[in-house]
Amino acid sequence: MQPVRPQDPVWIGAYRVLARLGAGGMGVVYLARSPGGRLAAVKVIREVYAGDPDFRARFRREIVAAGRVTGTFTAAVLDAGPEADRPWLATAYLPGLTLSEAVATYGGMPAMSVRALAAGLAEALDAIHRVGVVHRDFKPGNVILTAGGPRVIDFGIAHPTDVTAITRVGGVVGSPGFMSPEQVAGEPVGPASDVFTLGSVLAYAATGAEAFGEGPPQARMYRVLTRQADLSGVTEAWLADLITACFRAKPQHRPTAADLLGSLGGTGTSLHGTAWLPGSVAEAVDRRTADARQIPELPASHVAADPAVLDTPTVEPEAVRPQRKPRRRLIVAGLAGAGVLAATGGVAAWFVNDRKETPTPHGATASAPPPEAAVLWRLHVADYYPGMAADSGYLVVWEDRTVRAVDPRTRRIRWSRTTESVHVGTFVTIGAGIAYVSGLGGLAGNSTTAVRIASGATAWSYPGWPRPLPVTLGTVAFFNDPVMAVDAASGARRWTSSVGAASGIIAGDGVVVAATAKAMTALDPGTGRQLWSYPVTQPSLGVAGGSIVFCTDKNGDLHAVRGGKPLWRKHLGSAISEMQLDGGVLYVVAAGGAIVAMKADTGQPRWTTRIATGSGERYGQLTKLAVSGGVVYLSSTDRKAYALDAATGRVLWTYSADVSYFSAPVAVAGAVFVGVRSGDLVALRPPGGAGAGP
Repeated sequence: MQPVRPQDPVWIGAYRVLARLGAGGMGVVYLARSPGGRLAAVKVIREVYAGDPDFRARFRREIVAAGRVTGTFTAAVLDAGPEADRPWLATAYLPGLTLSEAVATYGGMPAMSVRALAAGLAEALDAIHRVGVVHRDFKPGNVILTAGGPRVIDFGIAHPTDVTAITRVGGVVGSPGFMSPEQVAGEPVGPASDVFTLGSVLAYAATGAEAFGEGPPQARMYRVLTRQADLSGVTEAWLADLITACFRAKPQHRPTAADLLGSLGGTGTSLHGTAWLPGSVAEAVDRRTADARQIPELPASHVAADPAVLDTPTVEPEAVRPQRKPRRRLIVAGLAGAGVLAATGGVAAWFVNDRKETPTPHGATASAPPPEAAVLWRLHVADYYPGMAADSGYLVVWEDRTVRAVDPRTRRIRWSRTTESVHVGTFVTIGAGIAYVSGLGGLAGNSTTAVRIASGATAWSYPGWPRPLPVTLGTVAFFNDPVMAVDAASGARRWTSSVGAASGIIAGDGVVVAATAKAMTALDPGTGRQLWSYPVTQPSLGVAGGSIVFCTDKNGDLHAVRGGKPLWRKHLGSAISEMQLDGGVLYVVAAGGAIVAMKADTGQPRWTTRIATGSGERYGQLTKLAVSGGVVYLSSTDRKAYALDAATGRVLWTYSADVSYFSAPVAVAGAVFVGVRSGDLVALRPPGGAGAGP
């Protein structure tokens, strides 16, 4: 960490610059603080690349890829300014040492540390691959050793030519010595490419030397291409076997990240804290973690602002805060993290070709825009976009470190709870009168905490953060780490299943479905008894209702499953970003602003509506959807809220005020509520009472 220089900016978007973290061929990375107090690492692109339209277009696409990734051992994307004079990207600041820094300073790591490192990195890559992202530059410099385990950074971010660390050969981007043979050959790369480089990273961690040797970049890449690896310094048989498997010539013959994680399970070493690291490295990480808590604010006038990077952020990437909320008749656990998938072409064509109805035009008529909702009141509840859900007659709102319950009728804050962490956000799911809160430090130490919504009192806590937030079904909460059923009121464990659910859980209408990378397995919610299993590759989003379970797979197919048997299946040609089920109709949010209502039992589309996506169209799709009282509510990347007639798809009304697309609008107590960028909770009165809530 270095002091700021006279030419450095004071602000980057809404982030206050505190220090320099480093610089490279691509740009400068700053330590900065968000309006809510969160520390961030903000990368600002150099002017030479900022003026390249092709680079800008690629940078925009890669921001979407990075924003989709959520996982314990990855770094969350917080914000971005791809349209600024000098584009920038903000990710969560992770105090610690890079793996390259640790090995260069302290040498190779002992076997226990390498095994723990391997498990953490395999889990990180599995999370990245499950949302359709390939890292493409996985190397020791992109692995940070922290007090919360290893973290993978810069996933999916495009890198320009950098002769010192990044080499472009025939359009291929990567780091010599930490590339796969297919990367070097300029061939298409997939998840197996990251697995190959994982072998290189683990060999480097264990021996302190690169597996493909030293020398000019061309010589090192040739040794990668011909797989001339030197593993003589790897003395542990299990590690040599693992690396050898990663180095298999054909990508299809290499294990997946999930396979590696399974083989490394049960290491007996916790990645929380620094005990898993060698003593000297642990001390250095602990020092940096402590120093990060003492970073002072800089004087407001330490240097004249650089107008090149003062632009207000044009978009906050998708899936920065993975959150799930209860729905009518069903609860959904996002499979593969937030379930935000690639927005490639083809889905619109499928919907248009398959449906019988014509698309509903945007707005009330073809010539007049839909009416705007009126503001009833505003209440400041956060420093930034608040997450929001309704339960037990209250609105539960959260942002960063704080969770609050608000009376929607009186706007009175009934209670407020604060987590202990200042660096990691708070995430919440709710159900049956309980708010389940997770965040580093938590409300009661390292835990997932159940808070009674009516009073704000702690009902119970489970130790061991980060534990995936549960989904609920009636008065039971279901965790997937491991799969277990817990009494929502007391926290008492009802049963634990041996069925894995690494990709998430779906619960609804008398069934709990556990998803892995290869299958969905239905369990009896009362006993945990296995009911059926359905093979599907990398399920990534799902809902359950009636007797049907829905999910998408890695190929963009939408599966409808009944009793473990396929009911119908549609190839979308492009993945969808969200789906909800209500009244026998499946509502899906697709690429390019397409909202499609489909008959749940047949898959036949009933209507398709396109709504504006504005500047957000460059970054993916709409992100949040809720169905209530015959109205479909949407939060769009154009920063608007929309209400659609659930029967016809007609846009009933909109509200434009920089609306959060981290959570869908909530209809309750005769009004509709949205969160906005300023941190306000806004109560809306829809025109004509259309979609005013129960």
